[in-house]
Amino acid sequence: MALMTSSRLNAMIAILCFAFLISQFYRASVGVLAPALMQEFSLSANLLGTIGGSYFLVFAVAQVPCGVLLDRYGPRRVNSLLFLLVAFGAAIFACAQTATGLIIGRGVIGLGCATCLMGTLVIFSRWLPTEKFPLMVAVASGIGGTGALIATVPLAWADHYLGWRGTFLLMAAITVLVAYLIWLLVRNNPTDPKYSPVKPETLAQTLRGIGKIGTNRQLLLLLPLNTVAYGSTMVLLGLWGTPYFRDIQGVTTLQASQLLMGMATGLMAGGFLYAWLAPKLRVMKKLVVFGSSSSGLMFLIIAFLPPTNTYLLMGFVCIQGILCGYGVLIISHVKTLMPQHMMGRGLTLANLFGFGGVGCMQLLSGWIMNKFDTSGGIYPAPAYTALFTTVACLMLAATLFYLMTKEADLMSPAGNIPNPQPPK
Repeated sequence: MALMTSSRLNAMIAILCFAFLISQFYRASVGVLAPALMQEFSLSANLLGTIGGSYFLVFAVAQVPCGVLLDRYGPRRVNSLLFLLVAFGAAIFACAQTATGLIIGRGVIGLGCATCLMGTLVIFSRWLPTEKFPLMVAVASGIGGTGALIATVPLAWADHYLGWRGTFLLMAAITVLVAYLIWLLVRNNPTDPKYSPVKPETLAQTLRGIGKIGTNRQLLLLLPLNTVAYGSTMVLLGLWGTPYFRDIQGVTTLQASQLLMGMATGLMAGGFLYAWLAPKLRVMKKLVVFGSSSSGLMFLIIAFLPPTNTYLLMGFVCIQGILCGYGVLIISHVKTLMPQHMMGRGLTLANLFGFGGVGCMQLLSGWIMNKFDTSGGIYPAPAYTALFTTVACLMLAATLFYLMTKEADLMSPAGNIPNPQPPK
């Protein structure tokens, strides 16, 4: 069969990355809306943390089953159908009358977004040379990071003019259109212009594959940092950033959203920087260790930072965003450990810990903040000191485990799992 043209391939990559952009918007949207949601629904810190974390917990639980589906049916069918669930969840969130409705809506959105990035990375692993994988992860993350940017100042504007409910209904309609375009444009592999499912495995073969991945020592040493890397970023960027900057640093809600946009921009730029440096320097482990340890130390500084000039704050959060961009290398490291026929399961298993960590850290953040008395719904500075110190300690501890991993081979199509051929 004929190969797909480069223009069609570019269109396929573009729509997958745009879908990931939308999923990133949904992930980060609670950050800017937190004050409005807390006021309208009289939310406690625990409830706000539960609303924020429900997306990530459902997302995490769905990872391994979705990995099986990706390997069995391919990203075209799985991603397009699940993205319809995203639209349904956005509509539930927009129409919610109670905190329970918000939690259910966020959970359904999380389920629908479960394969947005991992399905895209499976496509990259099938269509593109191995040495281009880190850069394409950065491209996808960079485009997706625009969604986190949209969830800052633009979302604040949309909330002002449309209300948060109207904004989410509009996003639901856009999401339905994107689901259709995924079905229309995406193809599972380079040799088949139509839908071509991967040869199904038996249940025993599927379970053996998951077990083989789960006992890989290099992956086990990597998982602690994979668990806290994105979770630490989202504690600030996706949940507590606006209340912290507004109540402790003394800025307006709009200025707080601008600071979060600066951090999100830095995160996107950092991903490209790490992806560019890794093949140039022919190292991955040292870059990850630098990024995780230095960003952990930055959280310690934030924990004790007195009220600071807004411009200095902007520079500070942009640097923190850049440092946190090392996550693209963690994903690339995982990819080097996986044989092609188990790529979906391998990547989603890592994602299980990554986004499960986000959910757990957001729940933990609500528990920590709730230990402190509020005054008019405002948490005191010691609450944020305790929160960010805890985040820093978790990051530095996870880095110690990662130090025991071997340096990844960016050129390797399959890593330390033996017998990389699919089952007969």
